[in-house]
Amino acid sequence: MSERWKKAYNPDHLPGFIETGIIICIILVIGHTVIEDIAVIYHWSHKTLFYLTIASFVFDIIFTLEFAARSIVTSKHGHFKHYMLSERGWIDLLTSFPLLFLVSGPALFFYLTDSGSDSALFNFLVILKTAKAIRVTRILRLIRVIKILGKIQNTESVMTNRHVATISTISVVSLIVVLVATQFIPGIHFGDHADYRDKRVAEIRGIVAAVSSMPAGLEQTRLLQQIIKAGPADVIRLKRDNGEVLFENSAEVVRELNWTAYPGELRVADDMSLRLSFHIADADHAKLNIVILFCILAIIASFMFLYTRIFAQQIADPIYVMDKGLRDWDYNFEVKSLPGRENEEVFKLSRIYNARWLPLKSQIHSYRKEKGETEKSVLTIEGLL
Repeated sequence: MSERWKKAYNPDHLPGFIETGIIICIILVIGHTVIEDIAVIYHWSHKTLFYLTIASFVFDIIFTLEFAARSIVTSKHGHFKHYMLSERGWIDLLTSFPLLFLVSGPALFFYLTDSGSDSALFNFLVILKTAKAIRVTRILRLIRVIKILGKIQNTESVMTNRHVATISTISVVSLIVVLVATQFIPGIHFGDHADYRDKRVAEIRGIVAAVSSMPAGLEQTRLLQQIIKAGPADVIRLKRDNGEVLFENSAEVVRELNWTAYPGELRVADDMSLRLSFHIADADHAKLNIVILFCILAIIASFMFLYTRIFAQQIADPIYVMDKGLRDWDYNFEVKSLPGRENEEVFKLSRIYNARWLPLKSQIHSYRKEKGETEKSVLTIEGLL
């Protein structure tokens, strides 16, 4: 295999130690993605989320630099288009710059500047779930890991590797597209901040109206507090316009919830306002992300370890045997037909190979042997056909 052919076949190749580092980062970032969603679901401390955001930023920097490096290398050798289309460079693009500039970068900036949740830009970036949704496309990089580590299972077929990688990519990207599209369809998207706010404000209004119908006094306030405490842990503060606080979480809880609070005060009565956290809405979206993430892992694993074997047995292996038999005069293995697959095109071709070419090759070999091993036969395949 010439060096020129190697470069054409793998034009986006980087030095070995960089490829090894990328493999490690891909494995780590998948685990980080799961942990990050778990942190949102269980509302881990702001400090922990800060560290996870730093890690996310570092991963996005690494993958952005990787994409830039591959783009430079492939452009230098005139293979950039091949890298983007045939080697799925567009996935590297999707999982680098967009995540860095739309998710981890801005999130880290506002964490460091302590901008808090009252910043309109911060809330816009938090609400931008479509950008967060594409985090799961990082799993597509597992295809690169499998490609770099070597052959898939026990097949040496380039066609099998490329075919399985292609259908895995199509399946996973289709799932991601559906996930992102649902964020724009009212009624079926998960973790929408506006929907959650409207629903919870309506619930609190109902509670306030029911309690307000009782005689005013200390018991009314206690009942209101008990009802709120028994519900979702998203209410930061409920107070009257005159400054009377009807309900307020502990100082530690308030400090944590303030980072996920809706901007401003939400009206729940003519003289009453509410400060509410949207972390439960984020948790719903994080749960969906985890489900999608494991679905993607299951899809890739199924294709790589189940479908690969089927494809190799039914298509790649028969073609491999016939190709080697046509090229190598000493290779005389027959193609084995699978029971029940006799009418499929590849096995129809293999029957012709077994019944016609192998006997013909044996005759040609005998003819050449009769003429002497050093004498080149004038008998050609074209002539025989």
